[in-house]
Amino acid sequence: MLAFRTFSFYNPCTGKFTAHSLRLPEVNFRCKGAFLLRRSIKTRLIISFFLVMLPVVVFLIANTLYAKNVVRDKVSETYRSTLDMFGDKTDRTLNEISNYVNKMAVLDNDIGLLSSYPYGTDDYYLTKIRIQNKLQRDNVFYNPVNTLFVYNSQDLFFSTLGSYRNMNEMLHKQLPFIVTDNSVQSHVWKTWHDSSIDSGDFLIRIEEVPDSAIYVGAIVPVSELIGELSIQWKDGAIGQSAIFNTEGRQLDGNTENNWFPLAHQSALQSALKSDEPYRYVKDPQTKRRYLIMSRPSSQADFTTSILVPESYILQSLPFFQRATYFMTFGLVFIFALYLFFIRHTLFKPLQLLIGGMRKLTFGNLDVRLETNNTIEFVFMANTFNTMAEQIKELKIGMYEEQLRAQKFELKQLQAQINPHFYMNSLNIIYNYAALKDTDSVKKMSLHLADYFRFIMRVNRDLITLEEELKHIANYMDIQKFRFPNKLSCDIDIPPDLLSLALPALTVQPFVENAIIHGYANHRKPFSITIRGQRIHEGNTACLLLAIEDSGTGFPADILEHVNNSDASPSAEYSGGLGIMNVIQRLRLRYDGLANVRLYVAEGGGAGVRVILPITVEKDLIALAEKETVTTHAI
Repeated sequence: MLAFRTFSFYNPCTGKFTAHSLRLPEVNFRCKGAFLLRRSIKTRLIISFFLVMLPVVVFLIANTLYAKNVVRDKVSETYRSTLDMFGDKTDRTLNEISNYVNKMAVLDNDIGLLSSYPYGTDDYYLTKIRIQNKLQRDNVFYNPVNTLFVYNSQDLFFSTLGSYRNMNEMLHKQLPFIVTDNSVQSHVWKTWHDSSIDSGDFLIRIEEVPDSAIYVGAIVPVSELIGELSIQWKDGAIGQSAIFNTEGRQLDGNTENNWFPLAHQSALQSALKSDEPYRYVKDPQTKRRYLIMSRPSSQADFTTSILVPESYILQSLPFFQRATYFMTFGLVFIFALYLFFIRHTLFKPLQLLIGGMRKLTFGNLDVRLETNNTIEFVFMANTFNTMAEQIKELKIGMYEEQLRAQKFELKQLQAQINPHFYMNSLNIIYNYAALKDTDSVKKMSLHLADYFRFIMRVNRDLITLEEELKHIANYMDIQKFRFPNKLSCDIDIPPDLLSLALPALTVQPFVENAIIHGYANHRKPFSITIRGQRIHEGNTACLLLAIEDSGTGFPADILEHVNNSDASPSAEYSGGLGIMNVIQRLRLRYDGLANVRLYVAEGGGAGVRVILPITVEKDLIALAEKETVTTHAI
C-alpha cells in the first residue's frame, strides 16, 4: 500500500522550511502495542520455545509430585499400622483390667461380705485384710496398672506401685468427686488429673458393688502408656507421639514434653477430630508440613497421635527434587543464552532496520545502516542504504521542480490583473481627459501607476503591513474615482504592528473581493473596516487581521467551502479565485500555521479573519523606520 509522507525541506529563497509530500510505502507504526507484540518474531520464538520445553518441565514436575505422593502414601500406611498396633494392644490391656475390676465388684465374695459387716468389727477388718492381700497380689500382674483400690464413704484401702503417701492423699481428695461423676460410672476409662502424684494425668476405672456403696477401681498412669508408646515409636528418632483427652489437652504434657510444634492448636484439633486415617497439616509460623495420624481408644476417652515431619518422609527424594530444579533452571539458563544469541544475530539487526525505516518514513533521509557478518542482513542493509540514497536524490529533484513551480505560481498570482478593473480605470482617465480635468487625470494616473508597480513587483516575497495598507489605500483611491462619495475604508491597527512582515497581497484581495461582489447596490454608501491586533495561540504569537464590509455577505456554500479547508475555487462562485489564491499562498508560506476563516459580520456583511504567525524578518527591519497613525480614514 502506498501513501503520501510529508517531508520538510529548506527553502533558500524564503529562509523557511516548507512541507512537501513523497509517495512511500505505508508503514503503520501507530498500531496497538499488543498487536505488534503478538506479531513480532521475538514473541513467536519465545512462545515456540516454551511450547517445546513446557511439556518436558511439566513432565518432570508431575513425576516428582507423583513420587512424593507415592512415598507419602506408603510411609503413611506403615506408620498407621504401627499406631493401630499400639492402639489395639492398649485397648486389650484396658479391657482386661476392666474385666478384672468388674469381676471383683460382682463376683468376689469378700467384697460382697464387706458391705454386710459393720465398720470397725473384727469380721470387717479380717475381710478387709483378705481384700488387701488380693489387691497387692493382682496389682503386679495387670500391667500397666499402678493402683487398685476399694472405696466407700467410711474407708479406703488400696495397693499401689508408686508413692503410698502421694496416692493416699490423691485418693482421699479426688474419690469423693470421682464417684459422684456420672461419666466416670459409665463403664469406661476416664482421664483425670491431679498434680499431687508424679504422673499428673491418669486413667481411672471404677465399678460399684451391687446393692452397696462400695466401689472397686483401678488407676493407670498416662506416663505408663506414653512410655510404651515411646518404646514402640522410638520417640524423637522418626517423629513424635502424644496422648490427648477429648478436649484436646495433651496428657502428661509439661513444658519439656509438649513437643507438638504446631503454632496454632486449631490445626491439631481438626486433625484429632478427623475421621481420615492420616492428613497433612502446616505450621503457620514455620511453614513446615507434618503428617499427623490419630487413633481414638475404644476403652477410654483419649486419643493417641503421632506427628512426622514431611521432610523426614521425603528424605529419600532430595536428589530427584534437586535434579528437577537444576534441570528447570538449566533450561531457563539455556533459554537465556538462546535469547542472547538470537538477539545478537537476529533481533538487533531487525531493530536497526525497523528504526532506519521509521526514521526514513519521518523524513530523515541521511540515515544509513551498519552491516554485520550475517549474509542476509548485509544484503538488506546495503539495499536499504541504496534505497535511502535514491530517495534523497529523488527528493532533491522533486524539491527543485516544486521550487520552480512555486516561484512560477507566485509570479503568476502576483501578476494577475483584473481586466475589468484595468478597462474601467482607462475609461475613467479618458472621461476626465475629455472633461479637461487634468488634476483628476494626474491623480488617477499616479494611483494607477503605483497600483501596477506594486502588482508587478517580483523581487521581494515579503512586505510590511504598512506597505500592504498603502497599496490598499491606493486601490481605494482608484475605486473612489468610479464611485464618488460612496466608498470608505477605516483602518484600526496599533502602530507597533505596522512593521510586521507578511506576504504581498494578503489583505488587498479581500478588499477587492468586497467591492466587486459585496457592493451590489451602487446607490448606497459602502464601508470597509480593517482591524488588527496581536494574539497568542498556545505559545505562538500571532497577528489577527479582520476585514469586514457592509455589503451582501458571502453565500452559504462559499462559507462552508472555504471554512472546511477546501482551497480549490468553486465552480458556482467564480469570484472566489482571489480568496483561494491567498489561502494557497499562506499555506505554502507558513507550512499550515496560517488560518483564514470567513464569517458573517454584524449587519449581514462579509467578514474575513486572517491569523498569521509573527516572525522576525531581518531584511524588513529597515523598512519600518517610522510609525503611521493608528486610525485613519481613506
